[in-house]
Amino acid sequence: MSHNKIKIGSVLPDVNGDITLNLTDLNDVSGTPTTDQYLQYNGSGWIPASASSAGSVEYIFIGQGESNAYSNSPHGTGAFTGTDDLYVYDTAPKNTITGATITSSSDWISSITLPAGNYLVSGQTLLEFSSSGHAAYGFYDSSNNRLTQLGIIGTSRSSFFGAGDLAYSIIELASSTTIKLKLDNVSGTLETGTNQANTPSEYGLIIIEKLA
Repeated sequence: MSHNKIKIGSVLPDVNGDITLNLTDLNDVSGTPTTDQYLQYNGSGWIPASASSAGSVEYIFIGQGESNAYSNSPHGTGAFTGTDDLYVYDTAPKNTITGATITSSSDWISSITLPAGNYLVSGQTLLEFSSSGHAAYGFYDSSNNRLTQLGIIGTSRSSFFGAGDLAYSIIELASSTTIKLKLDNVSGTLETGTNQANTPSEYGLIIIEKLA
């Protein structure tokens, strides 16, 4: 009969001329999808693929508002200079970025090493002043190249036309890079490490999200 001459892919009609097709009967579809998968074009055909989920986001979170005297940090008890490293306190930092490492001493985080990739980074600190002024700070690499815009804190912050107190940016790293929070410049006088008390530990924060 003429209907038996019709063929779609490898499928022939039944005796009533009906054809039942599955995706895998099509020549440009390969593989068998499972629950919640979709078909993705790979340049030559369609294959099963899994959608990314929120749980796959890789991130680092440091700074839970815990109390610890800043004099216990690597900064110690002494005075600040305009370019000192800054430390964030966390007894249990979160790190789900594959290949990333966190360097700390007595739970004070001094630096983070990130593998090549693109990241959204943000950091915050709060420091005590003994006279009016401001402090600007940001993320730097191990060669002291600044990687982000500056965050501004202090009593004269208003002179920076509403600049925020977060140091943040998207950074693109071509190779493994160690980053750290660091003072950029200081106006006025910061209290010593001893007189900072718990303020930096309770307000310090670093969040890093891997974008690609």
